[in-house]
Amino acid sequence: MNQPNPAGEPGVGTNAPTDDLIQPFHLNGREVRGRLIRLGSVAHAALTRHDLPPAAASLLGEAMALTAMMASAMKFDGIFTLQVEGNGPARMLVADYRNHGDLRGYVRLSDSFDAVTDTTSDGLLGKGVLALTVDREGEHQRYQGTVELEGDNLASSAEHYFSQSDQVPSLFRLFAGHGPDGNWRVGGLMLQSLPKDPDEDKAQEDWLLAETLAATVKPQELLDPTLSPAELLYRLFHEDGVWLHDAMPMRDQCTCSAERIGEVVRSFPADEVRELAVDSGTVSVDCQFCGRSYSLPLSDLIQDIPE
Repeated sequence: MNQPNPAGEPGVGTNAPTDDLIQPFHLNGREVRGRLIRLGSVAHAALTRHDLPPAAASLLGEAMALTAMMASAMKFDGIFTLQVEGNGPARMLVADYRNHGDLRGYVRLSDSFDAVTDTTSDGLLGKGVLALTVDREGEHQRYQGTVELEGDNLASSAEHYFSQSDQVPSLFRLFAGHGPDGNWRVGGLMLQSLPKDPDEDKAQEDWLLAETLAATVKPQELLDPTLSPAELLYRLFHEDGVWLHDAMPMRDQCTCSAERIGEVVRSFPADEVRELAVDSGTVSVDCQFCGRSYSLPLSDLIQDIPE
């Protein structure tokens, strides 16, 4: 990582990319760290791929932003997955992030979703569970943490997760909407208190001030492609100053392949696999994330399954 740069100084961030990235930062003199995410073309590609209703597209965009911010704050090689299962109009929500910036997401809607008239994502999940999973490369064990959904949106559930599991004060702001060109855009802000100083009173004071300032961020600020991350962060935290670390590019990239799809199908009972086969002796499978279609020979799928 390069040396951090101060946000808001003349020339800093002037020529830096402003879209499809995560901007890590920390507040000057305070044990508070954060992430700002901007998704432009990455968001539009993912949210228009499945012809989703506006509210469902907003929810998926927020999930992708949340996943990327949380995953990028961890030092690991592998895959970070966010999965939500609820009893609301949106029954399942999955987003995952690969450590090089590859991002993808999927939402499964209930039959009752057609009755949803609101265009916002609030309340779509209902009651349920939020699970975060880390699969580290080269390790056979995975880490998973779960928590019940809290509040009406993903941001409040994520804050609840960190307060329960790691006891880390956290703030999340997530927004999805359309830009001036009519394309989907997603923005998000993550803030966490990571005190190293044993002075608990100072740590609490640092967090309360940072939380208050971060809570003033407006949806249009997070979505505005003409407002650079450096300018926005300086606007929010100029009282103390904010330092920027290297921005991380995001990509709309699915990890599916014929080999991976085949492994999943081979885990099904042989009779079920045969029922999926068409007259040509192949099984057709669509990736739920990217929509890519795979046609796999039945003989390759059942040869390792006991009869």
